[in-house]
Amino acid sequence: MWIVFSPSLLGRTIVAQMELRIPVFNRATVSSMSRCLFTALFCCAITASSVFQALGAPPKKTEVIIVGAGLSGLAAAYELKKARVPYHILEIAPRIGGRVRTVRYHRPGEPETYADSGMEEYWQSNPAVQVIKELKLKHSSDVAVSSIVLEKRLYPLPKDVTPGGFKKTIFSPPELEALNGFGEKVGPWIKELKPGAPIRPELMKLKEISFAEFIGQQKLPSKVSEWIRVSVECEIGTGWDRISALDGLAEYHIFLGDGEDSYRIVGGNDKFTDALARAIGRGNISLNSRVTRIASADGNGVEVQFLETESNENGVIRGKYVISTVPLFRLFEVQFVPALSPKKREAISTMAWGSYFKAHVFLPAKSARFWTANDTSILPILSDSELGVIYDGNPQQDGPTKILSLLVHGDPAESDNMVPLDQTRKQIGDGLDKLWPGIKEEIEGIEFYRYHPRAIAAWPPGRSRFDDLSNEIRRPENNVYLAGDFTESSHSDGAFISAHRVVQGILQSLEATKSKSSAR
Repeated sequence: MWIVFSPSLLGRTIVAQMELRIPVFNRATVSSMSRCLFTALFCCAITASSVFQALGAPPKKTEVIIVGAGLSGLAAAYELKKARVPYHILEIAPRIGGRVRTVRYHRPGEPETYADSGMEEYWQSNPAVQVIKELKLKHSSDVAVSSIVLEKRLYPLPKDVTPGGFKKTIFSPPELEALNGFGEKVGPWIKELKPGAPIRPELMKLKEISFAEFIGQQKLPSKVSEWIRVSVECEIGTGWDRISALDGLAEYHIFLGDGEDSYRIVGGNDKFTDALARAIGRGNISLNSRVTRIASADGNGVEVQFLETESNENGVIRGKYVISTVPLFRLFEVQFVPALSPKKREAISTMAWGSYFKAHVFLPAKSARFWTANDTSILPILSDSELGVIYDGNPQQDGPTKILSLLVHGDPAESDNMVPLDQTRKQIGDGLDKLWPGIKEEIEGIEFYRYHPRAIAAWPPGRSRFDDLSNEIRRPENNVYLAGDFTESSHSDGAFISAHRVVQGILQSLEATKSKSSAR
């Protein structure tokens, strides 16, 4: 039995939750123990809680109310601060960051080990990269190329090779010519694809068929088709036959030419969200605040009602604008007065979704020999299996424990999110042993991180992120702006793209209001 001291009981709202677990012994044992030790441990819990900076209480009124303190909400606040527009964020969770999560492990007798249990990296084209540099965060960057399993054969990534050079080790000359020819064909089309911008009717027709069907029409060699499928499916979190060809091409942009660099935050991705929170001011964020109602105030702004989940107190903030970063599939949990337009509801109900599941596999440092060739790690690996993408979970740490971070996607993720974890543990162990015989015996433990099955947005055949329904989602309504990666793409770049879109819309509205007032 344990007594758990939580700082949430000692201070009203804090940045992160921490637990100190103290064993409870029987009376005879307790009487024989030094009571000063117990007291010291309890004091440690109180002292430790004080290092977390409490976040702000909601104001009665502000200019912009942001719902959600994930990447989208934090990015919107970051831009609003630059524009000197007042804002306040209401976050339902007891922490900031949304799906950006870094787990810090404290194993007995070992230094702290960390690994991301959410997203792993940022592509070079992601606007987040510029913000990372502005915040002067320590980061690493590598050419975004991975080892890959094709037709049940592992193609390990050689040392110091470019993406183009790696492809030469995978494909025969005719296959490589076919792949390059495909890139030359679709490359100009992909450059035309920008959310909100007009799309040529010839390209828009591609939303009516699946990406799998489109690739089949190209008559590519089977290995080339498989390379495209395996590369894209891990990005969309679902099968390539379940997304439109137009959106499959939008995802393929990162594989054109020599691809893009990928960026990782030294110390974990939560360093990024923490830096954003500091930049926008922690006092402008209220945690444990579940928004229940967003109402238009007769053309004079908006009123947001929320429930403070710790105290169960109901509060109201009034403002001129609302930025909602609530995932689209959860918008039904919020009352909108007046209701969202029928076209917006249709746009949301006809979308599809990708699934992810995360597992951290703990191994002794010596196990790195399994994924090392010529003194170089061959990670990450696109496994085309129930293991998903296999990352080095802690590449910036040289300690006694290594962590393999598995990003499971698609149907296997759907399954892992539902079945007993004992079953998932066995499946992962067997899968790793099939890839590297003998590694299963060295596994010291596995930790799992489940997310809502609708992890990311996808657009099925008949729909597209570029169609009129998607543009309707981006259209403000009653001073309410919908943001978040779900409104733009299948990646975190959508968080920053949408944040920029809605902030620019608000700034234009404020300027128009100012001009009208001056004219009077």
